[in-house]
Amino acid sequence: MEHGRENEEARLIARFRAGDMQAVETLFWRYADSVLAYATRLLGNRTDAEEVLSDVFLRAFEGCMGYRAEGTFKAWLFRIARNCCIDRLRQPRLLRLEDGVEPVQGDDTADIELRVAVQRALKRLPEEYQTVLLLCDVEEFTAKEVAEMLGRSVPSVKGMLYRARTALRDALSEEWGEEA
Repeated sequence: MEHGRENEEARLIARFRAGDMQAVETLFWRYADSVLAYATRLLGNRTDAEEVLSDVFLRAFEGCMGYRAEGTFKAWLFRIARNCCIDRLRQPRLLRLEDGVEPVQGDDTADIELRVAVQRALKRLPEEYQTVLLLCDVEEFTAKEVAEMLGRSVPSVKGMLYRARTALRDALSEEWGEEA
């Protein structure tokens, strides 16, 4: 099956080289989500990752004529993504905030500091706590929806959410140097 996919990619790349924009669109939609997820993990925020996604496909399609098919197209594309992410991380910023927390017009220093502290505290929690907090408290999914996503029972998710909120509160207290 993998061999068939490689042949299909080779045909798509050949069609692109011949000027077929449908092939470009097909390749983009095939890999956009996974490249975006990869860039988001490397960069720590979706805004930068979305900008990098555009750069990745621009570089890939500009360099498509030079693609030598020594590996899979996906591997080649992810190398470009990695390089674009490294380039993005090297760019100077007016204000660099941890974990991709970026100021919004009207934010004051206290708001920014709070967001940075929450991000730091959240990163110190176990991954399952981060997941349940992000899904329930940020994305606002119900406990039932999160239970379905995680393959757990609703009471299990509610218990985990309670423990995660407690752990976040404790981590924030440590972050601010306060007693819980």
